[in-house]
Amino acid sequence: MNLDVGPLLRTLRRQPGVMALFVLEIAAGVATISSLLISGSWYLQLSSRSSGVDEQNLILVSTYSTGRGPGGNDADLEAGIYSQQTADRDRIRALPEVQGVTQLSTCVLDDRWSYPVLFSSLRSDGTRRAQKVGWGVYADPEFPAVLGLPLVAGAVPGPDGRAPGTVILTRSLAEHLFGSAAGAVGATLSSHPDETLTVVGVVENVRMRAPFMPAGQSVAFHLGVPPLDHEVRLIVRARSGQREAALAALRAAFAPAATRRFVQVRSFDSSDSIHHRVGNGLFKLLASFGVMLGIVVLLGALAATSFLVAQRTRQIGIRRALGATRADIVGYFLLESILATTLGSALGVVGAAVLYRMMRRVFADSTFDLRLIGLTLLLLWVASILATLIPALRAARVSPGVANRSL
Repeated sequence: MNLDVGPLLRTLRRQPGVMALFVLEIAAGVATISSLLISGSWYLQLSSRSSGVDEQNLILVSTYSTGRGPGGNDADLEAGIYSQQTADRDRIRALPEVQGVTQLSTCVLDDRWSYPVLFSSLRSDGTRRAQKVGWGVYADPEFPAVLGLPLVAGAVPGPDGRAPGTVILTRSLAEHLFGSAAGAVGATLSSHPDETLTVVGVVENVRMRAPFMPAGQSVAFHLGVPPLDHEVRLIVRARSGQREAALAALRAAFAPAATRRFVQVRSFDSSDSIHHRVGNGLFKLLASFGVMLGIVVLLGALAATSFLVAQRTRQIGIRRALGATRADIVGYFLLESILATTLGSALGVVGAAVLYRMMRRVFADSTFDLRLIGLTLLLLWVASILATLIPALRAARVSPGVANRSL
């Protein structure tokens, strides 16, 4: 098969608009599809971030306590709510499959919205030292053992160690506010102008809010008595290898109460949370847009190549009359497509890099993944070659006698 680039250069001079459209179409496809895959990958990776807790042995029990007695009396509603919540924890601790239980005001499986807090570290004279946006969570002293969080510095109070104004920080928040985990122990910080907190310990990083929220690992666990709330999240730690048995035991234990109030028992599994489903859905949505755009590029390449074949029917006949084989004709159009696709791909990669720099303002943790760029280039190369083969095979069937029709 003899391939000559001379005819390609003459075609470029005669049909510059069509060739330029072909090249720009490939470039736009590479840039746009790459950007869609990069942003979709960002959503997927963000939703799949680890919570940092030992999820394999954890169970989430959500309860809603009315505080009313059997007769519907709510004279002392607050006392009734606390009584119900205390009875719930005692009921859970009594199960042989359960190793521990802790109460948290929020967790990464929550589907509801909440607001971050601006924490400020304080010097001895009360002036601010550093600030960091984070999340405040009310917890009891049992939370590190139940969640499987290693203690980095300081000490965790005993089970009855709830004390207003004391907090345990995650490593990320402690290092930002005080420079080191050890330097945070015994120091004071404020979460708003009228509250001063004392740090008693530092634990390893953990995410207590959805991964889409900023500063997800900057958490302050308040050890004081939480505000009155009808809804309570209890994190239960099952004994090793007994989570399924603990799930069944918990559902059976709360079955009588579930007829009178809301009780939900489920595995603590981040992949079953709403933010994980949202991330997967957005990735699939953006990937489907990329596929549709790839189909548009495929149709555009097919239209451009078909036009060029129709414009050069007599030229193809002359080449056949001069001895060109069908393979030569097919190779000629494939070479033309490869050269145009190569130029378009190079321009598209440059465009993708420009779009990525703009995307970084929104997708701060995204990466310019060369694997996604390579996948895009591969798909568009295959698409352009397939789109070229259809009219190229039709051109190869042109008879040498066509060259005499216009003489």
